Amino acid sequence: MFSPGISIAPAGDSPARSAQALAALRAALGHGFISDERFTWYAAPREDRPFRAALAALDDATGAVVGALTVEVVTAESLRDSFMDSYGRALGQAAIATLEPGRTGLIKSIAVAPAYRGRGVARALIQRGLGDLAAHGAERYYALAWESERDGCLLRGQLTAAGFRTALRLERFWRQDSVAHGYVCPACGHPCVCAARVMVR
Repeated sequence: MFSPGISIAPAGDSPARSAQALAALRAALGHGFISDERFTWYAAPREDRPFRAALAALDDATGAVVGALTVEVVTAESLRDSFMDSYGRALGQAAIATLEPGRTGLIKSIAVAPAYRGRGVARALIQRGLGDLAAHGAERYYALAWESERDGCLLRGQLTAAGFRTALRLERFWRQDSVAHGYVCPACGHPCVCAARVMVR
């Protein structure tokens, strides 16, 4: 189950937890990768919109946020947008073409503090995220796992253990997005030249 000493809770339960979860995601993915507005879209979901959530991994001993995850049940628009300018290419893969709006969950963004890596934090976040997505109608799942020359694909093992398999690798996936939004990738700088490993379950 979950890693000993780690609890998973909604990131939006308190302003302090929300701020720490957003800081964790920005530290791992680049400061401008997730705007305050976009994070609030996950951390403070509304009943009149498709399900989405921001989760925080908490160190039980200190209460500190040591990891964060965002997930959503995709609409047709958010499914297309998640692939940015690679959507047409992605649809050429059978495993991706079968993803259905309203019945597909996206593991959107995930981060774990460096001192807590290798302790099951990512696994706990992914398990909870998948459970929440399933409870809101998801039957299939996908993730766009960041892959850099420096670090490789840090989440590949965790996603594979959760039943995901690689469907497609997209070179320089975040380059245009990093230029448009001005964020600096922690792995390769600016613009981001990391690849995305599209993993499907």
